[in-house]
Amino acid sequence: MSERRKADEAAAAWDARLRGARASSRDRAAFQAWLKQDAEHEAAHDRLQAALSLLRANARLPELSALRDEARGSIRASRRRRLILAVSAGLAACLLLMLAGLRPERSIEVAALLQGGKVYVTSPDERAKVTLADGSVVTLDSDTRMLARIGGERRDITLLAGRALFDVAKDPQRPFVVKAGDRTITALGTLFDVDVSPTELRVTLAEGVVAVRPVRSGAGPAQQILKPRQQLVAAAGAASPKLRIVDTDKILGWADGRVFFDNERLASAIEDMNHYSSRKITVDPAVADLRINGMFRTDNRAGFLEALEMTLPVAVRTDTQGGIHISPDAGRAVGQRGDGP
Repeated sequence: MSERRKADEAAAAWDARLRGARASSRDRAAFQAWLKQDAEHEAAHDRLQAALSLLRANARLPELSALRDEARGSIRASRRRRLILAVSAGLAACLLLMLAGLRPERSIEVAALLQGGKVYVTSPDERAKVTLADGSVVTLDSDTRMLARIGGERRDITLLAGRALFDVAKDPQRPFVVKAGDRTITALGTLFDVDVSPTELRVTLAEGVVAVRPVRSGAGPAQQILKPRQQLVAAAGAASPKLRIVDTDKILGWADGRVFFDNERLASAIEDMNHYSSRKITVDPAVADLRINGMFRTDNRAGFLEALEMTLPVAVRTDTQGGIHISPDAGRAVGQRGDGP
């Protein structure tokens, strides 16, 4: 039996013991001493608590109803101990039951938690900055989901959705690997941006060097090395990614709450601004192709909408339910070009 398996079973036994009606202060003191004996003990305890938390959070799944009913029944302490041991030592079986009712991305998050990783999530109107265990700093854009597992030999990140700016702490012995879409981005110490969506992946390098590789062999070039100010764009279904030179200050502006539009379609600009609020803006197809220029604050939608009415032949109206709609302004000709502030 592996040391990890032994630690998992011991953690489950301690959990069952401390939850019992006869648990004493001596038991709790002994448990604390066990935790301090080995780092693997604390890791096993954290894995067990994460598993139990996830099982409780998904207790309404039909597949878990039998397990829940048994736990609520009048079972003997020894049986309760075996049930908790099954959660830890038999995590695979429990996960099969639980993951059957979860979306794929949630399944990945569960696996990451059980392997000692962390999950980071931002809401549609939130931007966050987090410091990982290795000292790397990650800025998460709104509506972003990221997993991080910092190990002794490598640092693994999975960007499930959204956008993140990585300021990677230098550590030549532990590559920093970000998986996004069907590619991985590897860096040792650098500053780069990853933006993943169902239709494309964009990797922008500001400092240092990164290597971008496909997850599966045969899906484009085996490796592409990016230099500062280069952006890789991998569109879904495209034979190979494209490289282009970009203004990294503008591309990374979102991390400071700024977005830049350079002759951008109005529909695309609206899509970008909608990313920063749960209150969405809709645009009439008749004005969707109008062009917009300028820098706007992501937290100043009122200023953005006012600029649209000043520079484009559009009217902004709010319906009774608070929805915001952009449509042609009958008093002005559609087709003129606008310049933002």
